[in-house]
Amino acid sequence: MQNYSSKSDEELAELLKTDDDALAEIIDRYQEKLDRYIRRISNINKEDREDALQEVFLSVYENINSYDSSFKFSSWIYRITHNKVISLWRKNKNTNQNVSLEENLLLLEQSLKEENNILKQLEEKENAKIINKALESLPVKYKEPLVLYFIENKSYEEISDILQMPVSSVGTRIRRAKEKIKKQIEDLIKAYE
Repeated sequence: MQNYSSKSDEELAELLKTDDDALAEIIDRYQEKLDRYIRRISNINKEDREDALQEVFLSVYENINSYDSSFKFSSWIYRITHNKVISLWRKNKNTNQNVSLEENLLLLEQSLKEENNILKQLEEKENAKIINKALESLPVKYKEPLVLYFIENKSYEEISDILQMPVSSVGTRIRRAKEKIKKQIEDLIKAYE
Protein backbone atom coordinates (compact mmCIF):
# COMPACT_ATOMS: atom_id res chain seq x y z
CA MET A 1 0.00 0.00 0.00
CA GLN A 2 1.33 3.42 -0.97
CA ASN A 3 1.87 6.38 1.32
CA TYR A 4 -0.69 8.84 -0.01
CA SER A 5 -0.25 11.53 2.64
CA SER A 6 2.81 12.98 0.91
CA LYS A 7 0.96 13.33 -2.42
CA SER A 8 -0.65 16.54 -3.61
CA ASP A 9 -4.38 16.54 -4.31
CA GLU A 10 -3.71 16.57 -8.03
CA GLU A 11 -1.33 13.60 -7.73
CA LEU A 12 -3.94 11.73 -5.68
CA ALA A 13 -6.56 12.37 -8.34
CA GLU A 14 -4.24 10.95 -10.99
CA LEU A 15 -3.53 7.91 -8.78
CA LEU A 16 -7.26 7.36 -8.25
CA LYS A 17 -7.62 6.77 -11.99
CA THR A 18 -5.72 3.48 -11.54
CA ASP A 19 -5.70 2.89 -7.75
CA ASP A 20 -9.01 2.77 -5.86
CA ASP A 21 -7.19 3.03 -2.51
CA ALA A 22 -6.38 6.70 -3.20
CA LEU A 23 -10.06 7.53 -2.60
CA ALA A 24 -9.66 6.94 1.15
CA GLU A 25 -7.02 9.68 1.34
CA ILE A 26 -9.20 12.07 -0.67
CA ILE A 27 -12.08 11.39 1.72
CA ASP A 28 -9.81 11.97 4.73
CA ARG A 29 -8.63 15.29 3.30
CA TYR A 30 -11.97 16.64 2.17
CA GLN A 31 -14.76 15.16 4.28
CA GLU A 32 -14.56 17.72 7.09
CA LYS A 33 -13.98 20.67 4.73
CA LEU A 34 -16.87 19.76 2.45
CA ASP A 35 -19.20 19.04 5.37
CA ARG A 36 -18.38 22.49 6.76
CA TYR A 37 -18.99 24.04 3.32
CA ILE A 38 -22.36 22.31 2.94
CA ARG A 39 -23.35 23.34 6.47
CA ARG A 40 -22.48 26.97 5.75
CA ILE A 41 -24.38 27.29 2.50
CA SER A 42 -27.41 25.18 3.32
CA ASN A 43 -29.84 24.33 6.04
CA ILE A 44 -29.75 20.58 5.68
CA ASN A 45 -29.49 18.33 8.69
CA LYS A 46 -26.51 16.14 9.55
CA GLU A 47 -27.99 12.99 8.03
CA ASP A 48 -28.70 14.71 4.71
CA ARG A 49 -25.21 16.28 4.73
CA GLU A 50 -23.70 12.83 5.21
CA ASP A 51 -25.77 11.51 2.31
CA ALA A 52 -24.69 14.45 0.16
CA LEU A 53 -21.04 13.82 1.03
CA GLN A 54 -21.37 10.16 0.09
CA GLU A 55 -22.81 11.24 -3.25
CA VAL A 56 -19.94 13.72 -3.71
CA PHE A 57 -17.27 11.09 -3.12
CA LEU A 58 -19.12 8.60 -5.32
CA SER A 59 -19.21 11.24 -8.08
CA VAL A 60 -15.50 11.89 -7.60
CA TYR A 61 -14.81 8.17 -7.98
CA GLU A 62 -17.12 7.72 -10.97
CA ASN A 63 -15.95 10.86 -12.78
CA ILE A 64 -12.25 10.91 -11.94
CA ASN A 65 -11.34 10.26 -15.57
CA SER A 66 -12.96 13.57 -16.52
CA TYR A 67 -10.79 15.48 -14.04
CA ASP A 68 -8.19 17.67 -15.79
CA SER A 69 -5.05 17.79 -13.62
CA SER A 70 -4.06 21.16 -15.08
CA PHE A 71 -6.77 22.60 -12.79
CA LYS A 72 -6.90 22.57 -9.00
CA PHE A 73 -8.49 19.43 -7.62
CA SER A 74 -10.05 21.39 -4.76
CA SER A 75 -12.01 23.56 -7.22
CA TRP A 76 -13.25 20.45 -9.00
CA ILE A 77 -14.44 18.70 -5.83
CA TYR A 78 -16.04 21.89 -4.46
CA ARG A 79 -17.88 22.25 -7.78
CA ILE A 80 -19.22 18.70 -7.45
CA THR A 81 -20.30 19.52 -3.88
CA HIS A 82 -21.95 22.74 -5.01
CA ASN A 83 -23.92 20.80 -7.64
CA LYS A 84 -25.04 18.19 -5.08
CA VAL A 85 -26.32 20.92 -2.74
CA ILE A 86 -28.19 22.59 -5.61
CA SER A 87 -29.76 19.21 -6.45
CA LEU A 88 -30.85 18.80 -2.82
CA TRP A 89 -32.38 22.29 -2.86
CA ARG A 90 -34.30 21.44 -6.02
CA LYS A 91 -35.57 18.22 -4.44
CA ASN A 92 -36.64 20.10 -1.32
CA LYS A 93 -37.87 23.21 -3.14
CA ASN A 94 -41.27 23.07 -1.44
CA THR A 95 -39.75 23.44 2.01
CA ASN A 96 -38.30 26.89 1.10
CA GLN A 97 -35.98 27.02 4.10
CA ASN A 98 -33.69 29.94 4.85
CA VAL A 99 -29.98 29.16 5.01
CA SER A 100 -28.78 29.16 8.61
CA LEU A 101 -25.23 29.53 9.91
CA GLU A 102 -26.09 28.91 13.57
CA GLU A 103 -23.73 25.95 13.99
CA ASN A 104 -20.84 27.91 12.49
CA LEU A 105 -21.52 30.92 14.66
CA LEU A 106 -21.26 28.71 17.73
CA LEU A 107 -17.79 27.66 16.59
CA LEU A 108 -16.91 31.29 15.96
CA GLU A 109 -18.16 32.28 19.39
CA GLN A 110 -16.04 29.56 21.02
CA SER A 111 -12.89 30.82 19.32
CA LEU A 112 -13.67 34.40 20.31
CA LYS A 113 -14.20 33.55 23.99
CA GLU A 114 -10.60 33.57 25.13
CA GLU A 115 -11.38 35.56 28.24
CA ASN A 116 -13.85 34.80 30.99
CA ASN A 117 -15.29 38.31 30.96
CA ILE A 118 -19.06 37.75 31.11
CA LEU A 119 -19.93 41.16 29.65
CA LYS A 120 -17.59 40.62 26.73
CA GLN A 121 -19.10 37.18 26.09
CA LEU A 122 -22.62 38.61 26.10
CA GLU A 123 -21.58 41.35 23.69
CA GLU A 124 -19.96 38.80 21.38
CA LYS A 125 -23.06 36.63 21.50
CA GLU A 126 -25.24 39.60 20.59
CA ASN A 127 -22.87 40.52 17.74
CA ALA A 128 -22.97 36.94 16.49
CA LYS A 129 -26.78 37.06 16.43
CA ILE A 130 -26.71 40.28 14.43
CA ILE A 131 -24.21 38.87 11.93
CA ASN A 132 -26.16 35.61 11.66
CA LYS A 133 -29.37 37.49 10.97
CA ALA A 134 -27.67 39.55 8.27
CA LEU A 135 -26.13 36.46 6.67
CA GLU A 136 -29.43 34.58 6.72
CA SER A 137 -31.08 37.38 4.79
CA LEU A 138 -28.56 37.21 1.94
CA PRO A 139 -29.65 35.52 -1.27
CA VAL A 140 -27.68 32.33 -1.96
CA LYS A 141 -26.02 33.89 -5.02
CA TYR A 142 -24.27 36.36 -2.69
CA LYS A 143 -23.81 34.10 0.32
CA GLU A 144 -22.02 31.34 -1.58
CA PRO A 145 -19.08 33.40 -2.90
CA LEU A 146 -18.83 35.15 0.47
CA VAL A 147 -18.56 31.84 2.34
CA LEU A 148 -16.08 30.45 -0.18
CA TYR A 149 -13.86 33.53 0.02
CA PHE A 150 -13.93 34.49 3.69
CA ILE A 151 -14.57 31.15 5.38
CA GLU A 152 -13.19 28.55 2.97
CA ASN A 153 -10.27 30.83 1.94
CA LYS A 154 -10.75 30.21 -1.78
CA SER A 155 -9.29 32.61 -4.34
CA TYR A 156 -11.48 34.47 -6.82
CA GLU A 157 -10.22 32.11 -9.53
CA GLU A 158 -11.16 29.02 -7.50
CA ILE A 159 -14.59 30.48 -6.72
CA SER A 160 -14.99 31.21 -10.43
CA ASP A 161 -14.28 27.55 -11.19
CA ILE A 162 -16.57 26.28 -8.42
CA LEU A 163 -19.54 28.50 -9.25
CA GLN A 164 -18.83 28.57 -12.99
CA MET A 165 -18.94 32.32 -13.40
CA PRO A 166 -16.43 34.93 -14.54
CA VAL A 167 -13.87 36.12 -11.97
CA SER A 168 -15.23 39.66 -12.32
CA SER A 169 -18.69 38.41 -11.31
CA VAL A 170 -17.19 36.76 -8.23
CA GLY A 171 -15.69 40.08 -7.15
CA THR A 172 -18.94 41.90 -7.84
CA ARG A 173 -21.01 39.42 -5.85
CA ILE A 174 -18.63 39.51 -2.89
CA ARG A 175 -18.66 43.33 -2.91
CA ARG A 176 -22.46 43.41 -3.13
CA ALA A 177 -22.76 40.79 -0.38
CA LYS A 178 -20.57 42.89 1.92
CA GLU A 179 -22.66 45.98 1.13
CA LYS A 180 -25.88 44.09 1.85
CA ILE A 181 -24.51 42.70 5.13
CA LYS A 182 -23.31 46.14 6.17
CA LYS A 183 -26.75 47.61 5.47
CA GLN A 184 -28.48 44.73 7.27
CA ILE A 185 -26.26 45.12 10.32
CA GLU A 186 -26.82 48.88 10.39
CA ASP A 187 -30.60 48.31 10.18
CA LEU A 188 -30.49 45.65 12.91
CA ILE A 189 -28.40 47.87 15.19
CA LYS A 190 -30.93 50.69 14.71
CA ALA A 191 -33.72 48.26 15.59
CA TYR A 192 -31.93 47.35 18.85
CA GLU A 193 -31.51 50.99 19.87
